[in-house]
Amino acid sequence: MKNLLSKPRCRPLIVAGLLLFAASYPAFPQTPLAGKIVSTVSYQPASQPIDPRDLTAMQLVEVGKPLDPEQVGTTIDHLFSSGLYDDIQVDAEPSGSGVAVRFITVARRFVGHIDIQGHISSPPNRGVLLSETQLYLGTPYDPDDVETAKQNLGQLLRDNGLFSGDVGRATLTDPATNQVTISFLVNSGKRARYQTPTIHGDPKLPVSTIIRATGWRIPLIHRWRYISQQLTDKGTDGIQKKYLKQNRYTASVDLESMDFDPKTNRATPTLNINAGPKINIKAIEAKLSTGKLRTLVPIFQEGSVDNDLLAEGAHNIQNYFQSRGYPDVEVTYKQEPEQNGQETINYYIALGVRRRLVHIDIKGGSYFKPETLRERMFLQTNSLLLRYGRYSETFRHSDENAIENLYAATGFRDVQVKSSVQTNYKNKPNDLAVTFEINQGALWSVGKLQILGARLDLSEIRNQFYSIEGQPFADVNVASDRNRILEFYNDHGFLRAQFRYKVEPGAEPHTVNLTYTITEGPQEFVRGVILSGLNRTKPKLAERYVNLEDGQPVSMSSINEISRKLTDLGIFSTVNAALQNPNGANRYKYVLYDFDEAARYSFNVGLGLQIGQFGHTTDNLSHAGGAKGVSPIISFNVNRLNFLGVGQTLSLQTRYSTLEQRESLSYIVPRLFGSERVNVVVSALYDTTQDVQTFSSRRQQASVQTSQRLNKASTIAERFDYRRVSTDNIVIPSLLVPLYSQPVRIGMFSASYIRDHRDNSADAHRGSWNTLDAGIAGKFFGSQRSFVRVLARNATYYPLGRFVLARQTQIGAILPFDVPQGLTSYEAIPLPERFFGGGSVSMRGFGDNQAGPRDIGAPGAPATGFPIGGNALFFNNVELRFPLLGPNITGVFFEDMGNIYTTFSDISFAYHQPPPAEQNFNYAVQAAGFGIRYKTPLGPIRVDLSYALNPPRYEGFSTSTTTQDLLNCGTLNTTPACTPGPQRLSHFNFFFSIGQAF
Repeated sequence: MKNLLSKPRCRPLIVAGLLLFAASYPAFPQTPLAGKIVSTVSYQPASQPIDPRDLTAMQLVEVGKPLDPEQVGTTIDHLFSSGLYDDIQVDAEPSGSGVAVRFITVARRFVGHIDIQGHISSPPNRGVLLSETQLYLGTPYDPDDVETAKQNLGQLLRDNGLFSGDVGRATLTDPATNQVTISFLVNSGKRARYQTPTIHGDPKLPVSTIIRATGWRIPLIHRWRYISQQLTDKGTDGIQKKYLKQNRYTASVDLESMDFDPKTNRATPTLNINAGPKINIKAIEAKLSTGKLRTLVPIFQEGSVDNDLLAEGAHNIQNYFQSRGYPDVEVTYKQEPEQNGQETINYYIALGVRRRLVHIDIKGGSYFKPETLRERMFLQTNSLLLRYGRYSETFRHSDENAIENLYAATGFRDVQVKSSVQTNYKNKPNDLAVTFEINQGALWSVGKLQILGARLDLSEIRNQFYSIEGQPFADVNVASDRNRILEFYNDHGFLRAQFRYKVEPGAEPHTVNLTYTITEGPQEFVRGVILSGLNRTKPKLAERYVNLEDGQPVSMSSINEISRKLTDLGIFSTVNAALQNPNGANRYKYVLYDFDEAARYSFNVGLGLQIGQFGHTTDNLSHAGGAKGVSPIISFNVNRLNFLGVGQTLSLQTRYSTLEQRESLSYIVPRLFGSERVNVVVSALYDTTQDVQTFSSRRQQASVQTSQRLNKASTIAERFDYRRVSTDNIVIPSLLVPLYSQPVRIGMFSASYIRDHRDNSADAHRGSWNTLDAGIAGKFFGSQRSFVRVLARNATYYPLGRFVLARQTQIGAILPFDVPQGLTSYEAIPLPERFFGGGSVSMRGFGDNQAGPRDIGAPGAPATGFPIGGNALFFNNVELRFPLLGPNITGVFFEDMGNIYTTFSDISFAYHQPPPAEQNFNYAVQAAGFGIRYKTPLGPIRVDLSYALNPPRYEGFSTSTTTQDLLNCGTLNTTPACTPGPQRLSHFNFFFSIGQAF
């Protein structure tokens, strides 16, 4: 006879043929099958949701032993506690001389991947929709929760004006893992517009004013905007702000409904508005701006008026004036009766005498140096920036607590700190001194540490404990030990471990005996890994990083670290990690990784502007020293992420301006051979540059680069470039020969080392930055020129209070070898391969690319004075950065020095330009200046004005002579248009850009 269980999720009636009885009722009479030998134990279906290792531990009914109904009931209890079953029924039947027991189960399902599909009109975007479902990976699946999620999504669409949108749902269950993929099918529909709101209550404002405050209608054209939740909230906030401007601080603005008319596709907001009385808050007997009152009196933030808030405001005002030199200030308030719909609250401020805090004395407490304590104190003596110092009663008591907490955290359990204020300090009536008296008491230490309940070997972490024998005792140290112990247990699969401690007096005075008691709980293990959400990505890519093995202890830190590594690939919007059924009693659990793949294509369009004295290829020989100008910049980049589903990226980058046109195509292979630190980039580049007056250059280049991060701060890169460089529009007649204008092939192998210890790469305040780049080009690489190129940079940043002292040094050299016959070592380097410098990022005493050697004319040809580059460089920059106006505007004093030199041996730090005049440019130009930085999310906008103390002189033209004019002049022509004269670069230079100079 077969009998089935009918009450899931509780301890049910256990039925075994004619004799099974309720295990929870021991007095139930025995039946003939009780005590018979169990011949078989089976499960239906044969594949169970629980791991066989857990099943073996939980099943108490054993083949070959007498059937015990109590064991059957306990087995069901254990299986239900695993959380993996929705229903368990038992069938017991006679089998020969014994009994056959069969467990009939229904597996519980769990939330897996959640997908949003269909036409989605943003807002809301896909990420917001996903979060609105409130469904969490690995938790039990409940159809009611999915229906609630569907309704939430529908409401979210309506909140954003998508009233005609609808949401469907579909589910797919994986029978092997019982994970349910939930897909919501969203059709946004057409977005509605606002229309004139319906207003209830007592607004005390005309409807037109309320509409303007909402921003729901476009000014001038009076067209209603499309509805979005953000704009709706912004509109109600706008009304609230309107009332705040009228001093109606208790006004309430509530959106009661949004009524949609499908015929017009418009929605009518219904607002319940109560303006409340005008509240006029005044500061009597002392000046205090309205803005500062709003900051100090919390009724502005709370939107209500009561005595507690007004008293808190009085306390805040008192602290404000005390911190500004009025230690004796007294503040009281009085709330006047309402008259004509207006309330008045007067704060009466008796300032007293203004005093300076000139001295802080710390007595007693020998354990810490006074400097260490002062770093933690709010009180400050007067200084250049704090004319009256910083003092208030609240600050003084806060400093007492801060000192006590520091001593207590070090083991001085009985420490007491008291402070006193001395007026008329050193017979100066307006000077204050504060004295802190520290009675540190005895230093308590740990006499004995005992650890109970630990089966794990803690010797690995015991040396990291703060509360070991002989060390100072403090509650904060015990808390640190607790965190370290639980972290260690969690890393070894004991996710439910608990920690308790007990403190008892030690054998010696001022010692304690500590007892740490650990309740380990069950150890949990990895059953397997389930990946979900991978559509375009090949699973092997994710499997490469998920190095979890079956049977190893569950470590959430390791699981989350894998999630972080997968996120760092840049091809997933999110990577969620969880355990399936985390609260279940089963010890072997699936680890879940759910992926939300990022969009395959990303597009970036940028607009910029370069302003300054920069070079631009020109045929006008009077512009040898550069010209002030503006160069608009536009960039367009497109990236194809996760190319071929293996995490690689194909990138097209373009940049166009009047100075440069560049297109590059790159293929990026991150994490080569599975290494997190090794990347490979293969790229092709076409570049046309006109940022030097002397010539324009073209470069076609193919390169391959590998980079490896050695540690958090250091990176090394190796690359091979093969490029073809050519020059055009050469303006110097002596260079108009095939030797200089013909294309040159360069094959170069180079390596770079970067060590970055800056706290912020966009705006550093401390740390250092070092780079070294070295390369070699030669015939062995197919190069038509052979040379070694080295460029090194060192930058440091030192905080000096609120100031930052920043400095940078750059030095570089190009060393030719195997020089072609008929060329000097200087001439052997093609024009585009030479160093050019000067400008906002190298040396602000020059316009862009104006530093270094200049054309002095060949025999029989006049000099033009145009820059021709050099084979060495040295620049040194020093900046003092300081706050200027508010938190976002800073100022900079800077001094730059250096130059581009003909060769490395020509580097000189001489101040004066050496003879022969107008022909030797190998000396150090000096420039000083002032700049302003405005902080933005993209980095600081930078404006610099510099004055060059010793700009170079050169021979050049002051008239609008062209290269062709010069060729037509002949060698004996002495007209002004054909004869160069003494010129000098400008003393003043102006630069506008984004980002710090270094």
